[in-house]
Amino acid sequence: MLKNACTVCKVVGLIAIIGALNWGIMALFHVNMVEQIAGMGMANWIYMLVGLAGIMLLVSFVYVCPACRKMKPA
Repeated sequence: MLKNACTVCKVVGLIAIIGALNWGIMALFHVNMVEQIAGMGMANWIYMLVGLAGIMLLVSFVYVCPACRKMKPA
């Protein structure tokens, strides 16, 4: 899916994957890896980035990224 994406789309996908993995770890083990790695103050910023990445992925279901549209498939 992200193999033929532009750099911005790859970063957005990576942030969303990291956020999803953190949610899974929280559900299974009750451990918040983001807070443990980054600290409580920084965690809020990371959660905002994950939220923005989610919104961007949601929008990408309707609109194709202009940079990805210009790229040739591999």
